[in-house]
Amino acid sequence: MQELSHNSLKKSALTAFLCAPGVVAEALEQLTRGDAAQAEFIACVRCDPVLALRLRLQPADFSLQHDLLRALLLAAPVASGAAQAGYAAHWRQSIGVAHLAQALAARAGVADAEAAWTAGLAHNLAAYSDAAPSPAHTADWLVELDSDGWLADAVRYHAEPLVRGRAAHPLVRILQLAYQLVTRADAVDSVDVRAALAALQMGAGEAAQLLGDSQRQARQQAQRFGLVDVMAPSSGGGFERLARLYAVQAAQSALHSHFRQASGTGQAFALLQNASRALFGIERACVFAPAGNGTLQVTQLIPAAAGLSALAIPPDDAHSALPRALARNAPQQFERGETDAALVDEQIARLLGVSRLMCQSLVLSDGRTGVLVVGDALAGLDQSPLWRFTLAECAEALIPLPLAMPTPEPAVPTRAVPVAPGDDISRDRVRRAVHEVANPLTIMRNYVNLLSDRLGADSAVQRDLGIISDEIERVARIVRGITAVEENAPPAVALELVSVNNVVSELVRMSLGTLFAPNKVNVQIDLNPDVPPLPLQKDLLKQVLFNLAKNAVEAMHAGGHLKFTTRLVDVDGLRQVEIEVADTGPGLPAAVASHLFEPVVSEKGGDHAGLGLTISRSLVERMSGHLSCTSTPQGTHFLIRLPTLQNSEAPLTTTRYGSM
Repeated sequence: MQELSHNSLKKSALTAFLCAPGVVAEALEQLTRGDAAQAEFIACVRCDPVLALRLRLQPADFSLQHDLLRALLLAAPVASGAAQAGYAAHWRQSIGVAHLAQALAARAGVADAEAAWTAGLAHNLAAYSDAAPSPAHTADWLVELDSDGWLADAVRYHAEPLVRGRAAHPLVRILQLAYQLVTRADAVDSVDVRAALAALQMGAGEAAQLLGDSQRQARQQAQRFGLVDVMAPSSGGGFERLARLYAVQAAQSALHSHFRQASGTGQAFALLQNASRALFGIERACVFAPAGNGTLQVTQLIPAAAGLSALAIPPDDAHSALPRALARNAPQQFERGETDAALVDEQIARLLGVSRLMCQSLVLSDGRTGVLVVGDALAGLDQSPLWRFTLAECAEALIPLPLAMPTPEPAVPTRAVPVAPGDDISRDRVRRAVHEVANPLTIMRNYVNLLSDRLGADSAVQRDLGIISDEIERVARIVRGITAVEENAPPAVALELVSVNNVVSELVRMSLGTLFAPNKVNVQIDLNPDVPPLPLQKDLLKQVLFNLAKNAVEAMHAGGHLKFTTRLVDVDGLRQVEIEVADTGPGLPAAVASHLFEPVVSEKGGDHAGLGLTISRSLVERMSGHLSCTSTPQGTHFLIRLPTLQNSEAPLTTTRYGSM
């Protein structure tokens, strides 16, 4: 069994195999009827080779998880368009062989009739995949259903000559015989088939009758599920795409309900494991998170091999997929045997028992950003809208809902007093408002995911949508922060490894059409590629840079030039990252410059509170950094200096880096 994890065909590949659209539709209909239709639901799913196997490979209590079961059905790929004709032929063969194998087993009394049905249904499982895997590989999935392996053997050897199976297990012989009778014309009259029938104490006439009965039942079920013999290619491609789009939305709704069951961090990750297994065939996963010393270490959020606890990955190890996933905030792939990959990734894959890894950042309940590591995921999973939605729902489930503060009942009747416009809003009202804001934010996030799916693989569009999604999540985090209880000790600062260059690039791209271009400001960025990821709060840095950019734009009333620069510097023997924001405005008056970082009443009017630079300095100091300003009549330069993880006396690199 241990060797199965290294096979080229992984269980995750089964999630891409085609299902019968009629079976999926009827199964969903039965599922909506609840427990009263459980028997009908089982009988329906039993008629789809892929669905039947996928559900049998789930844990025993999976049928009780109705939301996740509904998501699995809605997300299942189905045969559509011109592919339906070929699919229908394969499906009718599966059903025909399954019916006949079950009848032969019941008549001969030498094998489990249900096992014979399963073997017949799965004998041509490889036909339902574009990847064209071999029957020998697909048979490996059946090993988990039969401890002795007879079921897998029956599928593996179903097309072998009957003479080879004369002394084989009865289930193997029955499936071989059923396959020959269904797929060979006049097989019942051949010598080898008659000899195989005689070994089961059956005659040719009885076999012909059983074959006729199985063919009749297969035709009835083909009519029931819309898989009849003659199928014209569909011309409704647009309708089918629309139907699949709404199926994805419905699957997302089911996933949303699934994750709403979470009452804590442990349960949220248990639900993530269930969803990953059911929808994407992912059996092995773990979570790494930054430890106190800054290195990435395994957590127990998902139970993993004990050996993983011996690993501590430096956050600046650019060879490992885990730090790259954090620094780039994008999924990173690793395949065992890569010559230039980090050895620690090889060790993680070995301990998980997988041949490839996908690493993806995930915000944890304590505010840290960890790395979710999944093994043997289907290629391209990171681009799946349903996978992205699953992670987003898990992240949402990890955030505890604000607890409403109970309102004490008055001791004596009181008269309602209207709240004056300047009075404080009650904490209870704020908490309820924050809770309600989460709903439209979730809707916006879901529609961003749908737009991402509709608009294709255009890199610029996807990058813009990614920025919008990040900003929606940032708003959600800010709003959730409003409900922090001041009386309690402040929680430990939640840090993540952040690419400063990425933050600058995202800010410029996000503000180009809304802040810079309308105000006739040209923007240049000059980013040192050697700047390492820094352990800090990304939202704080983004807020500081936006404040500085906004101030600069407002200072350049008639337009001008704004430049963002990142560089590595040595300050008193310590290596630091420097971020410069320079404008070509008229400079600051001496009276303003002398009180620049003090809270004052703004002279700009409108919604300006005069607190932007004060807040910016305090945020930089929270990141253990320093904010300073130099201003002349030719312009104003703000300088942010942030400490790196490592201090080095080695000379700084002199690599020339370009501008954009």
